[in-house]
Amino acid sequence: MNIPLQRMIDGIIATMRSDVIPHVADSYARGQAVGVIDLLNNIAPRVEWAQAPLARQIEEKRALLAGIADVVPGALPEAPTVHPSTAEELLLAKGMLDAAIGDAIATIWPRRHEPDFARAATLVQAHLHDEMAAEMKITRKPLFAEIASGGDGAKV
Repeated sequence: MNIPLQRMIDGIIATMRSDVIPHVADSYARGQAVGVIDLLNNIAPRVEWAQAPLARQIEEKRALLAGIADVVPGALPEAPTVHPSTAEELLLAKGMLDAAIGDAIATIWPRRHEPDFARAATLVQAHLHDEMAAEMKITRKPLFAEIASGGDGAKV
C-alpha cells in the first residue's frame, strides 16, 4: 500500500516529536533526533514515490479489470480512464482502480459458483497474490530484535 509520501514523512516527524524525543535522556542523542526531523523537513518537498512501479501497478490493475470484463461482459462499470503524470496522480489513479476492483469483487463474489464468475474470481485472486508477492520483494525484514533491545544490532 502506498500512501502519499508527504503524509508518511509528516507521520514520522510527529512520532519523533511526540514519542521519541521526550523519552531520550541523552542531549546528544536528542540533538541527533532533532537533526533527523530537520533532514526530513528539508528532503520532503524534493522526493516522491518512484513512478515506474506505480505505473506498472496501474497497468496490472487495468489488465485485471479488462480480463474480468472479457470473462463476464457487462458485469462491471467501465474503469476510470486517467492519464497520470506525477507520483501523486499515479497514487490517485491506483486508488480509483483499487476501488473499481473492490466493486468487481462485490459483483463477482455472490455469483462465484457460476463458471464465468468463478474464472473472474480466479483472476482477482491471482492479481492480489501477485501484488502481495511484489510488495514482499521490496519490503525489508523488520529489525524486531534491535527494536526490542534498543541496541544497534551489533554483536558483542
